[in-house]
Amino acid sequence: MSADSSDRLKLLKENARLRELIRINQRLHSSLDVDFVLETIVDVATRSLEAERSTLYVMDSEKGEIWSRVVQGNDIGEIRLKLGQGIAGYVAKTGETVRIPDAHGDNRFYPNVDAESGFCTRSMLCMPLQERGETLVGVLQVMNKENGEFTVEDEEYLRALCVQATLSLQNAQHTTRLSTLSNENQQLVEILEQRLRDLQSIKMVSMKHMARGIAHEINNALAKIMGGVESLQQNVGDLRGILEDITCGSDMAAEELQYLLEEGLPLCLRGVLEGSSGISEIVKGIRNFVRLDQEIVQFCDLNDDVRTVVEVCATDLSEGNVTLETELKELPRVECRANEINMLLRELLRNAAYYASEHKGESDSRKVLIRTAPFDDGRFVEVAFLDNGPGIPKESREYIFDLFYTTKPEGSGFGLGLSECYAMATRNGGTLGVYDLTPEEASSYSTKIVLRMPVRIR
Repeated sequence: MSADSSDRLKLLKENARLRELIRINQRLHSSLDVDFVLETIVDVATRSLEAERSTLYVMDSEKGEIWSRVVQGNDIGEIRLKLGQGIAGYVAKTGETVRIPDAHGDNRFYPNVDAESGFCTRSMLCMPLQERGETLVGVLQVMNKENGEFTVEDEEYLRALCVQATLSLQNAQHTTRLSTLSNENQQLVEILEQRLRDLQSIKMVSMKHMARGIAHEINNALAKIMGGVESLQQNVGDLRGILEDITCGSDMAAEELQYLLEEGLPLCLRGVLEGSSGISEIVKGIRNFVRLDQEIVQFCDLNDDVRTVVEVCATDLSEGNVTLETELKELPRVECRANEINMLLRELLRNAAYYASEHKGESDSRKVLIRTAPFDDGRFVEVAFLDNGPGIPKESREYIFDLFYTTKPEGSGFGLGLSECYAMATRNGGTLGVYDLTPEEASSYSTKIVLRMPVRIR
C-alpha cells in the first residue's frame, strides 16, 4: 500500500470517528434515556477502536468501589472492583490512563473476571471519566485491539468519548437526585397532609372527651341546684303549714318552724350555692384552659395549670377508677404559650390515667402522681407524671414520641398524642422525656414522664 493510500485510509477513519462523535453529541442532547446513550458510547468505542469488548464502570463512593453499568457480552454479570483492584481499579484510584499490549503480563491485571466469564483479555486501553474538578465519575475500558495494539490516536479518540460519557453520567446522577428529591418531597407532602387529617381527628376526639367531662361536671352541679330547689319548695310548703298551725296556738308548730329556719332552709340554700359555685368554677376552668382573654406568650404558674387540668380531666380519672395524687412545690413563673402548655399537660395526664387504668391490681391501686418542682437552681421548672400501669418496654422508649407510634390497642389511639406533646414542649423551649424511676418511686410506680420548661425562653 502506498503512502498516499495509507494517509487517505487514515483520514477516512478519522472522519468516520469524527462523525460518530458528532452523532453521539447530538444524541446526548436529544435523548432522555441516559443508559441508551452510555451503551451507544461503549458500542462506538468498541467499533471505532476495532476492539472485541468494552466496559463502562461507575464510581460508588460510599463503598469505595467501581461497578459495571454497561457491559458488553451476555456471559458477564455485574462486575465490582475495589479501588486499586485490577487495571480499571488502578485507573479509578490514580486517575491515570493505562494502555498496555499484554494485560496478563501486567502485575496490575485482575484475572478473576476472565476466569469467571471465559473471556481472554489481551491488550487494553483504560481511561478515567472525570469532571472538571477532577472528581472521578467512572472508568471506560476497551479490550483486545483486533489488528495490533492500541495507539496514541486511539487514546485521543477514547478521551473524546470519555468526555461524552462523563456528561451522560453526570446527567444521570443529577436526574436521579432530582427524581429522589421529588419523590421525597411528595412523600413529605403526603405525610403532612395525613398528619393534618389525623391531628384534626385527634382534636375532635379530644374535644368530645372535654365536652363529655364538662357536661358531667355541670350535670353534677345542676343536680345539687335542682335538689336544693326541690327541697326549698318542699320547705316553703311546710313553712306555710307551720304558720297556719302557729296561728292556731300549736307548740309543735313552733319547734318545726325553728328547725326549718335553722337547718332546713340553710341546707337547701347551701345546695343551690354549691351548685352555682361549681358551675362558676367550671366556666373559670374552661377560660383558664383555653386562655381566651390572655396573650399568646405570657408568664404562667404551672401549678395553677396543673390544678386546672386536673379539674378538666376529672371524668377520665373517675371512669378509669384512677386515684390522683399531687405534690406541688412552689414554682417560679414560666414564660410560655399558655394554651399549648395546658393542652400538653392535659394530654400527659390523660395518657397517665389511661395506662394506670390498665393496672392489673385492685381498682383502688390504680394510681397517678403529678409532681412539680424547680430544677437546675431555679432556671427550669419540671412537671413529672408517674403512673403504675404496665410500664414502657425499654425497646419502645426511643420511639414513644415518634409520629404515629403507639402501644395502645388498635382503635384506642392515633399515635399523635405524645408526638404532639413533644412538639409543643420543644416549641416552648422545653424538653419531654421518659426518665428512670428512683428506687422509692419504683416501689409504687412503673413509668415517669417529665416535662422541663425554662423559666425564660432563650
